[in-house]
Amino acid sequence: MDFTTLYNTRIQTTFDGDLATIFQTFLEKHTTKDGSKVTLTNYYNGLPVTYPATILGVERGNLDLDVNPQQAVAIAADRYTLIRSKLFPFPIIAHVQYVNVKKHVASLNKLCFVDVLAEKRAAVRLNLDPPVAATILYGAQTIAGDLVDISTQGLAIIVDDFVTLEVGTDMMVRFMLPDPVLMKQTLLKVPATLVDVVGDASPYRFRFKISPEKHHEQLISRYSFQRQVEIIRGLKEVAD
Repeated sequence: MDFTTLYNTRIQTTFDGDLATIFQTFLEKHTTKDGSKVTLTNYYNGLPVTYPATILGVERGNLDLDVNPQQAVAIAADRYTLIRSKLFPFPIIAHVQYVNVKKHVASLNKLCFVDVLAEKRAAVRLNLDPPVAATILYGAQTIAGDLVDISTQGLAIIVDDFVTLEVGTDMMVRFMLPDPVLMKQTLLKVPATLVDVVGDASPYRFRFKISPEKHHEQLISRYSFQRQVEIIRGLKEVAD
């Protein structure tokens, strides 16, 4: 997953200026009660994974942390994490320089203030594994792609070839989704509104707001619950 879709940068001065401010503040305060403790969040396969972490050291442009074992698994897979600290008014995105899952330690760099877009969603958007074939239906156009994430209120489809569609346009999206209760694949055709298109080159990510009928919404909810169980189980297995 491209984690840059989860946030917008919130530069206060310049990137380098903010980076220097963040590290200087951590350097001065990381031995204090408020400065030593942070909270980390990863959207691991779309599921928010949030645990406290302790700062071990600040040196050579890296922030070294003792992290929860499950957070370490998420960080190792995602190669990023979001930091919250009482020292700052905004969340911070951080790239991963090094992570050791067994020792549950991580070293982070390239810190930057952000607004977290994923927090503004009304429902958790989970990744499908594997993605499923989907079709965007707009007038006479039929656009094939892969459904890569879904919630009861939105979804994303990866398309290889760019297609000009206006943001805000209403259309339909068709796909098969596993029903964990009936143990079968069910065909869904849901009304969708294009929110945006992400990507400067193939593949392109088309993101939609959806308005499923009640029985389809219930199916998506059941699938999402089962998917969350799978993700959490997988995290625990790797961490243990």
